[in-house]
Amino acid sequence: MDITATFRLSQADLRRAIRNSPGIRTISIFCVLLFLLGLFDQAFGSKPEIWLLIAGPALLAFMELVGVRLAAKKSASLLATPWTVRITEENFTLHTGTSRAEVDWSAYRQVTARSGFWYLQQTNKAVAFVPQRAFDEARLAQVSAFFAHRLPPLKRPWYRPFG
Repeated sequence: MDITATFRLSQADLRRAIRNSPGIRTISIFCVLLFLLGLFDQAFGSKPEIWLLIAGPALLAFMELVGVRLAAKKSASLLATPWTVRITEENFTLHTGTSRAEVDWSAYRQVTARSGFWYLQQTNKAVAFVPQRAFDEARLAQVSAFFAHRLPPLKRPWYRPFG
């Protein structure tokens, strides 16, 4: 298999990709849990702590306004030129206007599809993303099947403790 696709990212695409990346999603889930803990504390606590109720949404808003938007703004130079991605049996290559990376598949541990992007996570937690819209329908199916075969989902023991 040797598939190449060229695409352009808009500022909104880049923000959406950053917002839905695994690290930011984890922080978002933590913020929601903190808010729910605050609600539980307000309802059942003998001495409720209001900061628990405020901390989750405040951290989520801060992360969106500062983290996601600032990261997208810093990466604005990447949007000036088209990106090219090449997927072969041996490696994954991403070429932007400012950089070129060619990484062997053994460096990746999983791929996640979310919000129109594939997130390829390396064993060192670095993440590359590729918009699914960069591929036509036939190639999209071919790349999806390749990812499912090459990088199967990680088994999570808390999903199936007896499986």
